[in-house]
Amino acid sequence: MRSRRKKNGKKIYTRGTKALLTLLLCVGITSIPAISDGQEVNPDGWSVPKLGGLTPYSITLKKVDGVEKIVERFYTPDGGHVARISGNGRVFAYTIDKDQDPPIDYLLVDPDGSGKFIQKFGPEAFYSVPEWVSR
Repeated sequence: MRSRRKKNGKKIYTRGTKALLTLLLCVGITSIPAISDGQEVNPDGWSVPKLGGLTPYSITLKKVDGVEKIVERFYTPDGGHVARISGNGRVFAYTIDKDQDPPIDYLLVDPDGSGKFIQKFGPEAFYSVPEWVSR
């Protein structure tokens, strides 16, 4: 099979070469990893930190997307820290960090108000306040 021939100084690809190029392109596209938004989903919900007996060392309040967002940060006995994030009095997220240095390890989010924190975001991922918090 000849891969190409010249006609009037231009390269012309034969049917076999076109098929091979198409195949390589398809294989190349499917072998590229999908771009991840840094999110994992656990339909049963991720375990949330137990905050009983812990006292917050920091509480911040600010308006985000029309929601009064409160972030309460707690030191953990093992040297890390966690934060409970609520909006309009409803807890929708927790951040977990095994040490006290940035960035956080991950963020857990309850996307629908069910009480299950099914979304887990990495430290660089973007998230927004779930819609149910503002209802």
